[in-house]
Amino acid sequence: MPSNDRYNLQKNSDLKTLESFKILISNIKSLKDKNWGCPWQKIQSHKSLIPFLLEESNEFIEAIYEKKADNICEELGDLLLQVMLHAEIGHEKKEFELHDVIKNLNKKIINRHPYIFKKKEKVSLEKSQQIWENIKNSEKETPHMEGSISKNLNMKIKNLPPMVGTDKITNVVKEYGFKWESTDQIFEKLEEEINELKEAIKSNNDSEIKNEFGDIYFTLLNLSNFLKINPESALQKTNIKFLDRFSIIEDHAGDNIKKQTPKEFKRLWQIAKQKLAGKIPKSK
Repeated sequence: MPSNDRYNLQKNSDLKTLESFKILISNIKSLKDKNWGCPWQKIQSHKSLIPFLLEESNEFIEAIYEKKADNICEELGDLLLQVMLHAEIGHEKKEFELHDVIKNLNKKIINRHPYIFKKKEKVSLEKSQQIWENIKNSEKETPHMEGSISKNLNMKIKNLPPMVGTDKITNVVKEYGFKWESTDQIFEKLEEEINELKEAIKSNNDSEIKNEFGDIYFTLLNLSNFLKINPESALQKTNIKFLDRFSIIEDHAGDNIKKQTPKEFKRLWQIAKQKLAGKIPKSK
């Protein structure tokens, strides 16, 4: 297809998108209208919408794993709805508007990609990531920051999900040199925490058990940060893997699944692992 035709097609698509976005803005304002709006939508706040944002995010992630384009498209729309509702709440409270959200995003995109928007320069993946991190860190530097590092981190993480809070703590403190040097160090710490949990369990100390379990979890999240692994996506894959294996166990056990002994479950688990690994031919 000639380049001019491609450009015209893209331009027409962009115009249609802008028209649809105008309608969406109008629809959101209608939902939140003080007189004629939706009673449920009118009483929502940033905080009350958090569970729905988490739910929609998880459904979007699930759609990605299922590799169903229609579902991905639909769930993206649901996520966009959450963005639009929060922007309208910001407008109602006279804190910010949708325009500010888009303006700030455009500014961030342009600022963090100087090799695209300031000067045309091809860079490697590694360099692009380093540029992003350097600019991101410089944007967040607060020369007149009040209080200590820990006090400011406490303020930042108090309303965040714990896993996100751990990631933020790890990323901030390592900028000051407090960081792991190798995975061996982390495994050594993990082994230490596991032994402490074992001792807490032996002493039947509920408070210490909870504390030590938290230490193990914190260390594992540090390991995922060090390895640059998203722990939630890794866990999601494991959930799916577990259910795939359990499905094979169900096929083998049939109606007698509740009658299986721990030893038999262990045997069936090994069969499921081998079958999914292709070591045992699937039944025809």
